This record gives sequence, C-alpha cells and structure tokens, in this order.
Amino acid sequence: MLKKLKEIVGDRWVITTEDKKLYGFDGLTAVKKEPEAVILPGNEEETIEVIRELIHNKKKIIIRGSGTSLSGATVPIEEDEYIVSLCRLNKVYSQKGFEIEVGPGIVNAMVTKNAPSHLFYAPDPASFQVSSIGGNISHDSGGIHVVKYGPTFNSVISLKVILPNGEVEEFYPTPYLNLSSLFIGAEGTLGAILRAKLRLFPKPLSKKTVIGIFNSIKDAGKAIISVFENGVIPSALELMDRNAIRAIEKSRYRAGLPDVEAILLIELDGHNIQVNEEESRVKRAIEENEGEVIIPTDDSRFWNARKGAFPAMGTISPAYITLDCNVLRSDLPNVLEFISSVAERYRVYIANVFHAGDGNLHPLISYDPDDFDSFMRAVRASDEIEKFVIEHGGVPSGEHGIGIEKIKYMNIYYNEKELEILKMIKNKFDPNNLFNPCKMFGGCKIKSKEVKVLWEWD
Repeated sequence: MLKKLKEIVGDRWVITTEDKKLYGFDGLTAVKKEPEAVILPGNEEETIEVIRELIHNKKKIIIRGSGTSLSGATVPIEEDEYIVSLCRLNKVYSQKGFEIEVGPGIVNAMVTKNAPSHLFYAPDPASFQVSSIGGNISHDSGGIHVVKYGPTFNSVISLKVILPNGEVEEFYPTPYLNLSSLFIGAEGTLGAILRAKLRLFPKPLSKKTVIGIFNSIKDAGKAIISVFENGVIPSALELMDRNAIRAIEKSRYRAGLPDVEAILLIELDGHNIQVNEEESRVKRAIEENEGEVIIPTDDSRFWNARKGAFPAMGTISPAYITLDCNVLRSDLPNVLEFISSVAERYRVYIANVFHAGDGNLHPLISYDPDDFDSFMRAVRASDEIEKFVIEHGGVPSGEHGIGIEKIKYMNIYYNEKELEILKMIKNKFDPNNLFNPCKMFGGCKIKSKEVKVLWEWD
C-alpha cells in the first residue's frame, strides 16, 4: 500500500521516518502519538486517490491541516492511523462577487489577501496567520469578529467533499437543506473537505476602537452587558484580565498595558455617523460601570497585545489548557468570579482572555508538562469550569471543537437521544469508523495516562 501511495504523490511526500513524530501532536500538546505514516498529496486528484487507497485497505484516516487544533482533533489515539495532510491544497480556484473558492490547505489570512481590496473574509481565529481553512470549517472556528459577522458556519456557501465510501460530492444550499452544514464542526469524522466556497463581506468605511479600563472584573462583565443594552453590536469585543495582562507585559507582545483587573477592547465599524453614535453609547456603558475610557489614536498595540496573549503565556508556564466554552453574556460576571475561585482551589494560574461579545470564554489554565500532578490539577480545574458553564445554560465548545479534550462533557451537555442521533449520523457516513476515529465520541481503549485524565471524571 505504501508503495502505491508513493506512486501517487511521490516518495518525498510519504513520511515513514522519525519526521512523522512532528505530526503526532497539535495545539493540545499534552497528548502525543506517532501516526503510522503521513501522506501529503499535492492536489485534489492526488488527495482523492490517496484517500481511496486508504479506504480500500480499511486504514484509519486523520485529515490534518496546519495542526493548530486546541482540542486534539488531529492527534492519533490508536495504532495504525494514517495522517493525510492537506496543507499543499492551498489554491484559490475562483473569486466572483462576494464569493471565493479555495482549497482546504490555504491559510485563513490568505483568503482576505486574495480577495478584492474592498472585501474581506470575516472569521479570524487567533491562529488566523497559520491555521488552514479546512480545519477552520471542521471546527466551526470563530474569532475576534464573530460577535458581528458570525463564526465560520456563516461564511461557508458550499463544500466539495470526499466521503468515507470514496465518493466525491459537492454540497450546495437549497431551500430545503444544506448538507454542507453537516461537515461544519464535524472535525473530519464524516469525510475530507477538498474545496470550499466562502462568503466575503464589504470592508467597513469607518472603524474605531474604544478601550475600557476596570479595577473590578465584575464591573467589566457588567459593562459588556451594558454595551448591548445600549443597542450596540460591536464588530469585536474582547476581554483581558490581570493575569493575561501580566503575561503579555512579560513577553515580546508587551504594549505598556496598565496593571488593572480587566481591559475591554471594543471595535466599532460601519458608516461614520453610525460609528460616532455607537462610540458615545459604548463610552456611557463603560463609565456607568466604574470604567475608564481610552480612545487610542493608534489601536494596533492593543490589538497586537490581544492577539499575542496565547503565546505570551509561555512566560508564565511551558504549557496550558485552553477552554472555549460559551456562556450567556448576562452570566459573564458570575462565571469570571467562579473561575477565580477554581484557580485558587486547584492552585493553578488561570488567565482569562476571550471573545466577550459572544461569551466565548478562553481561560488559559497553566501546568507543568513534566509534573503529571500539575497537569491533572489543570484538567480538574477545566472540568469544574465546563460543568459550571453547562449547568448555567452554556455550551462546552464555542470554536475549538470537542476532539479528544472534551469528550466527557458531551454526556452532560447532550441527552441520550441526542447523542444517539449524532452517532447515527457518524455511522451512516462512516460505518467502518475509518475517519478520525475516537474523536468527539471516544469509544477507544485508553492507553495514555493523559487521555485517561481527559476522558474520566476522577
């Protein structure tokens, strides 16, 4: 089989040497396992041939892009798993009107760069400079601008997919059903995305950033609610707490941020009159909740600090777990206080930096990868936060996906009938369970002590 795969893509693009270790982990660095082999097809035709060959030989397949998944969705768990990396499928096929068709390997940032100057691609996860579109679609990634423009789901028009039976299908929206929806957020369990037609948005005529400085994280949470109560839908609304600020100021992303309990970054866009009116309302929302308003002449240092918050955590700890549970905006003040109590109870450093506009929390929970007890405390802290969020009407994942990280939360978020329907869909598409097995639903024999901690409650 390997000989046949090399004939399809060339010897160079089938990795069976030690280099395959580089594909044995992703953004969830706690879990590592070598794949059997890694295949990097160079175009759509090669991809189809490679996947059909693997299906014919009943091999387990993990579709991978840039490997930035924070939920372990592209990490092998069992033996005999083959990774098919689609990073080389980075072509722009067409652009017309508000639509652009691309390969799954294209980096998110390159979609806007290949669009006309008056248009842009809205979904922008923090990893947008490196994450690939296929993975963004498979995890329904969000980003800073999700509050106004929606997650990836809102920007996918149609998909071309190779299914687990080897057939290639193109799914377009109809008045009755859009089967593309099934693959958005499916984490590669139902097939492989070969190309995607995406929606572009007009660039706004005017943009302005308003900064809110707070000495109480609860007041910052109240101000977030107040912004919306004042009739404003910002294009971005981000929060950084004191722990995140201190990490940033220790790193290469330092921006001279004040050492306060919380900072809100609020971006407004649209027509000039609209932006000016919204600015007044946002200022009022901040000031009415004991915050200080800053209107920066150059907002780039603030946004660069926000985008650098995740890597800046390396100044605090060599590793961390990143959650992405969603809560109702009205619950943010209480949830943030709860997270603080969890950090104290489990003796872990938690920095909050997240998409406050849609309640998409990102508590960064630090741990020492050389100290298993440290890792276990970080996971147990994340368990407490996830349970609290779900019990208060939230969801376990807002954009990073379930992967292997959040499997046990599925059983407390969904009821038995709902899980049965989800598994039925998986079984109908992939009866042999070849595509990304063990993800989302588990069901595999646990061999790693790290996976055991992630999958079991105690």
